[in-house]
Amino acid sequence: MKKTVSLALVILILFGMLAGCGDSAEQMQTMNPSDYETDEKMILIADMPPSPFVADAVKLYKDLGFTHWILTEDHTPMVYDGALHEGYKEAIEILTEEGFEIWIRNMQNDPQYFQITETKSGSNYGYQYTLEPRDITDDFSDYPAVTGFYMMDEPFQNTRTDDPVTEDREDLHPAFDQLGTLIEWKNTYYPDAFWHVNHIGSSSWNHWPAGNTYADFIDAYVETVLKKLEGNGGKSICMDHYPLPDGGGVIKEAFLYDVLVLAHATKNYNDTVPEEQQATMGICLQTFRDVSLRLRDITSSSDVTVQMYTGMACGARLFEYFCYRSIDGIGLFGIVDMTGQPRIYDYIAEANERALPFQKVVCAFDWYGTTVNHGSQSGPENIFEVVDDMVAEETGALTDIESRYDTVVGCFKKGDQDGYMVVNYTAPDLDQTNMVTLTFPGCTTALVYTEEGVEQVNLVDGGVLRVTLGCGQAAFIIPV
Repeated sequence: MKKTVSLALVILILFGMLAGCGDSAEQMQTMNPSDYETDEKMILIADMPPSPFVADAVKLYKDLGFTHWILTEDHTPMVYDGALHEGYKEAIEILTEEGFEIWIRNMQNDPQYFQITETKSGSNYGYQYTLEPRDITDDFSDYPAVTGFYMMDEPFQNTRTDDPVTEDREDLHPAFDQLGTLIEWKNTYYPDAFWHVNHIGSSSWNHWPAGNTYADFIDAYVETVLKKLEGNGGKSICMDHYPLPDGGGVIKEAFLYDVLVLAHATKNYNDTVPEEQQATMGICLQTFRDVSLRLRDITSSSDVTVQMYTGMACGARLFEYFCYRSIDGIGLFGIVDMTGQPRIYDYIAEANERALPFQKVVCAFDWYGTTVNHGSQSGPENIFEVVDDMVAEETGALTDIESRYDTVVGCFKKGDQDGYMVVNYTAPDLDQTNMVTLTFPGCTTALVYTEEGVEQVNLVDGGVLRVTLGCGQAAFIIPV
């Protein structure tokens, strides 16, 4: 980190000096960063975590900065003779001592996962499973660190039946209309626990009815599931769209579209409920290589930060890292290898070190929209055309953007104060440095947060700020 001193910061300081020399003293203002910051933290969680019973493995996971732990049955069964298994209880106790918030994973995505009166067989992702009778009700109330439930992964919108095209998949994933059992169970026993469900990205069109859009799919989830949840424990609107394909050199065009679908769905929902019942937007980060999905490996921390910054610029406050462990036999290579030793671990550590300091300012502001700018040197193809009808029409103090390469700008408010997350939206492996010029008429000063810290900068030419962002970099700007 220290060896890559940001050129952006150098240029910002230079322009601040020039402005200070050229402008009148009356225009100079003093801004206090603490007036715009919060102690609120983002939710950081990795799927397929290591064994909670191996202290060194837990420490390795914890050192990456993860705040939550998805407790699976990979290392201990959940149920024995109809009740919580002693090993599962021990795992909860160990993770509690380590300071994690624990989310209980519905391992089979089965609507009867916690309560079932007789043995049941099913299929999940094509693998057969058997659920034995169990009656898990208020058992987790004894463990305050259990703050949530990972209830489902990639459900369909509707139950698929009598459809030759999906006949071999009809028992792989439950649908929204089958989640009533889980909703009722949570509302009864854990109304104030977090409800987390992860959705597929828009490329898996078969998850919703023909003629619908991805936005229809997410809206259906809000209407049929989220609005039925009671209590104040929190809930997510989250999806996995992995944007870095084999071959490199691009960010998948539909990635920003999917992120913005979730952003708008979250905002629309939150505008209708009290603050304590609002949803948290989240995205799964590509922190793995998958042979069958044709996803390239992570080759730098910037591969991860460009995803994190794009999410932040669209209001995300939950990041699910997929995946932590590797399963070589199916061509899935995660943050650590099959033996639990670091694989791309250092890239993830550096990405978190670079990006997470932004949470103190991003979480202090409310997202209301995102705008984009097609770079003058990005070539004739405008990848932003797919989101033309999704970008913000009003952008507050910001009236103009010019950039060398493609740029994403998140628009935020803290009361009457504007804030902007500016992202170099280029494939990190191209190593393109983006020059961005932003105009804030009537503003004379700005706080500029970069990976190097925060600086106060005096604006030039009637409110102009120029920033330089390396690959995978971003800045958060507060103009006054």
